[in-house]
Amino acid sequence: MNKNKQKGATFITWMIVAAIGILMFTAVAKIGPSYLEHNTVRSMMKSIAAEPGIKDKSSRYVYSQVNKYININGMYTLEKAMANTKVFKVSELRTGNRRKRLTAHYEVKKHWLGNLSYLMDFEYSVILGEKN
Repeated sequence: MNKNKQKGATFITWMIVAAIGILMFTAVAKIGPSYLEHNTVRSMMKSIAAEPGIKDKSSRYVYSQVNKYININGMYTLEKAMANTKVFKVSELRTGNRRKRLTAHYEVKKHWLGNLSYLMDFEYSVILGEKN
């Protein structure tokens, strides 16, 4: 029997575990704020949809409410996305129907390490005038 047999992890094993932990931490630190901002967008859209009389308002009014919420909450990533594409869209559910839907669809690209980036695609919609 060999009494000097090693037990436990070696230094290299600990370095590999630490490197994996650091990579996971940086990934969460990069994408976490985008998901928090998306939750804010969802909350904002639910608030707009729950406003009394919103279903009878014009699309221009709905867009102004969206811009007001974005400016108040300081959603800078969303402001960048809005500069490049149309993020929010107000549409009728069916032709001739007075019910409208507010939809948000945008992408967020975050640089991670070297030439690696995350691309997150967010989409959410609410029906105006209904509690969602």
